[in-house]
Amino acid sequence: MNIFNIQFQSLINVSFLRRLFVAGAFLSPAIYCHTVYAAEIKLSPSCELKEEFNDNVFLTAGNKKKDFITTITPGLALSRSSERLNIDLLAGFSWHDYARTAGVAATDYQYTGQLANKITQRDDLGLNVAYIRNTRPDTLNTTTGLPTISGSDTYQYSGNVRRLLDETTSASLSYSFNQEDYDNQASQSRRVHSTGLVYSKALDELMPRLKGTFNTNFSRSLYHDSNNDNYTISAGASRSINEQLSINLSAGGQYIHSTFVTPSKVSNGSWGAIGSTTLNYTAEQGFGAFSFAHNFSAASGQVGAVQTTSFGLTLGRNLSDKATAQCAAAYNINQADSGQYSSQGVNDRVLNLTADFTYKISKYFDIGFQYAYYTVNYALDDMTVSQNRVMVRATAKYPFIP
Repeated sequence: MNIFNIQFQSLINVSFLRRLFVAGAFLSPAIYCHTVYAAEIKLSPSCELKEEFNDNVFLTAGNKKKDFITTITPGLALSRSSERLNIDLLAGFSWHDYARTAGVAATDYQYTGQLANKITQRDDLGLNVAYIRNTRPDTLNTTTGLPTISGSDTYQYSGNVRRLLDETTSASLSYSFNQEDYDNQASQSRRVHSTGLVYSKALDELMPRLKGTFNTNFSRSLYHDSNNDNYTISAGASRSINEQLSINLSAGGQYIHSTFVTPSKVSNGSWGAIGSTTLNYTAEQGFGAFSFAHNFSAASGQVGAVQTTSFGLTLGRNLSDKATAQCAAAYNINQADSGQYSSQGVNDRVLNLTADFTYKISKYFDIGFQYAYYTVNYALDDMTVSQNRVMVRATAKYPFIP
């Protein structure tokens, strides 16, 4: 994608967000007009400066390239909140400068918009749009943890409608579209359509603070050499055990129908189990979270669709009113047999470790220090890639009401 197309697409997204903001002001019925005048509008300019040492800029197994990277990220957030209508808009860019590597410096863009409207006492509407331009060669896929090794353009659109059936029961219908296009033609670009229905009910008669959910979902993932249709159904339960501890459990099954070229056209169907667990702890002095998930992932970048099993752990402590320290670990297992979801097999192991310290100098300004370690083992290729990063950042944010 050339510079003209990037700028043109950026203008399209800015124009769309403007129209979204204006339309949102008139989306509520006329009988709620008095809430428009009571709405609070907040403008929040911000800027982050980050200095980073990176010992493997291109995430290669050999001939590692070390560099110092300066990133400046200014942004502007606009929010409108009232009793029935909330709108959040964000526009920003990131300028990356590499001290030793020529031809890598670039400017990335991000535009997002969110709208939440309480149409009636029982009905809620939510809309989300986003455009993200990312050029860093060591960007990781958020689902699999695998590197994309290419600049990308991401477009996201989603909407949901929620209906309160009674005081304890609700149902919601959602649709989302996600598109990722890569500068490198060898990377696996994708388009994913997804729709889902969620039914939830409070089950206090069985156990205090217990909620049950039933979820069914269909998604279609389109790659340049394969398509995947994913049908899932699951049931779950969540409960706040006390003021500090909460748990969420989910389990179900899925059926995946795949079509791909090897070079002849091949179709394949497979059944599998899915599940997830999250445990959250929040106290005055500390916090923590544990997560586990096993699911089919419409990945992109170096690979297409995979089965992903992920584990995550976060531990943090509030050292004072101004200082917070935390560490996190994430481990991903990505697997797919050759001919299962596509012609390419996958067997990768990913580990991410981070340690972070943040000091709040004032309510408008804070500084932070972070160390990050990343490694991925490509078992089928008998290759391991690792990276160390040390970062210092300063962030300023000044929200005010015009």
